[in-house]
Amino acid sequence: MERAPISEPPGFSNLSKAEQIRYLQALWDHISENPSEVPVPESHVELAEQRLAEYQRDPKKARPAHDVLDRLRG
Repeated sequence: MERAPISEPPGFSNLSKAEQIRYLQALWDHISENPSEVPVPESHVELAEQRLAEYQRDPKKARPAHDVLDRLRG
């Protein structure tokens, strides 16, 4: 499915990268106020189902979230 181009909001390119990121975060916060209205791609659902099935097959392979976050923080 090809996506139609979306026009950039006026003045967006004049913002610093940090301001652009803050703008996008605020936009996402607004969109996600109603989670039931946010579409979830089927590929994301399939991946979550695969990971749940892997966990159910061998729960010992799972790692606590704080361990994973600690590893990511370096």
